Amino acid sequence: MTRHSRLEHPESLSVRVRTMTAEDHQSAETVSFITQLMSGKRSVRDYALLVSQYFYIYNALDDAADQLRATTEVPGVAELLDPRLDRRAAIRADLDALLPAAGLNREPVELSSTAEYAQRLREVANDPARLTAHHYLRYLGDLSGGLAIARLVQRHYEVSDDQLNMYTFASIEKPKLYKDAYRDQLDALGLTPAQQDEFIAEANRGFTYNKTVFEELGTYSDSLAPAGV
Repeated sequence: MTRHSRLEHPESLSVRVRTMTAEDHQSAETVSFITQLMSGKRSVRDYALLVSQYFYIYNALDDAADQLRATTEVPGVAELLDPRLDRRAAIRADLDALLPAAGLNREPVELSSTAEYAQRLREVANDPARLTAHHYLRYLGDLSGGLAIARLVQRHYEVSDDQLNMYTFASIEKPKLYKDAYRDQLDALGLTPAQQDEFIAEANRGFTYNKTVFEELGTYSDSLAPAGV
């Protein structure tokens, strides 16, 4: 993706989706499990449990992206699903270091809400509007807040660099320029007006899935013996 002058239009897909998902986005990121984790009130085990859910979510997302990239006929979709964003190997590497450090089994636990989210990603693997919505939600979020999350986790829980590969995009030199170019490409996709509405609806659905995963993580973690016991 290349950088060029970017002017936002209020009717563009990138502006509409940001505006029309703001409420669900806020609802997801203010779930108590996440706010507590990011403020240092949880544990490295909780962070490992969160990354365990990402293992299943990103495996489903990146598998679906591989599939759609190979089959789509919608202009621009294959390029948007940039394989450089793929997080599968990075998350597996993180878990190989995180899980033993957190006293957890090497096989990451998958919560029921996570399984539902991953199943939805598989269901829309051939839908260029709906899958790109999930791709947008996850990867623009990672590129926007990932480094901040990594710094917070390191500060609060002494997580090492080799446990934070998920937020390292070595092949993307300038994330801000990349995100601008991604939004430009999103606006230029060959989606019909109906497909654009489906994109926005699916993005909202994605935030709801995330909220449900965070809520279940809080309940699951609280049901375990205290970390370190």
